[in-house]
Amino acid sequence: MGKVKPTRVITPRIVQPGGGGARTWLWMLFLAALAAWSWQVLELGRHRGGIDVGQREKAEAGLRERIAELEEERDVLRAAAARFERAAQIDRAAAERVQSEVKMLQDERAELKSQLAFLKSLVPGGGKKLVLDDYSLTEIGERAYHFEVTISKRSDDADTVSGNVTVSVTGELDGEEKTFDMAELTDGRRSNIGIKFKNFQKLKTELQLPSGFEPASIEVAVKPDGKVFKSFQQAYDWKVSEA
Repeated sequence: MGKVKPTRVITPRIVQPGGGGARTWLWMLFLAALAAWSWQVLELGRHRGGIDVGQREKAEAGLRERIAELEEERDVLRAAAARFERAAQIDRAAAERVQSEVKMLQDERAELKSQLAFLKSLVPGGGKKLVLDDYSLTEIGERAYHFEVTISKRSDDADTVSGNVTVSVTGELDGEEKTFDMAELTDGRRSNIGIKFKNFQKLKTELQLPSGFEPASIEVAVKPDGKVFKSFQQAYDWKVSEA
């Protein structure tokens, strides 16, 4: 008789009611809480980050409008700048024309003065004598001046006048009266101005004043050769003319 195999008895598992359902509800509650929290974070981000689409579009529209206004203002300013540039060019041209006319008038004035001096020299004045006229003193640099005067003769003869003229300046230096001669005022370049004319001659020289010296008058000493005309001196107040 063969062996009898033992029979395995499997005891059925008893499932306690309600155990799995509790865990499911807990998961559902967790997910709901997570969704609510996520929604609140999203809303907070939308409000704080300014990512609201409507507001963004509104802001963009405002910026585009402002850009258009600025471009319009730019075009207006460019047009105005162009007008001003044209006006400036016209003003520069007018200024150059006026300067040219002023220069012509100044040259004409100098020529008329020379002619006047010549005419004066032809008028007898009670004997033969020399006169100075058309005194001019112009500033040309730092304490540097251009001096000019016209010498003519009051005589109807055709004799030539020769000789020399010296220039000196008197003023105040360190509280004391001081006179500088022509050699000192020209840094030794010249001690006099030679003269040789029949009717008139313009006398010109440049003078450099020493530092600290305050000029008060300028004196011209005329020393003609021979005995026909007498030597004489004439002083002028130190008065600088406009260029």
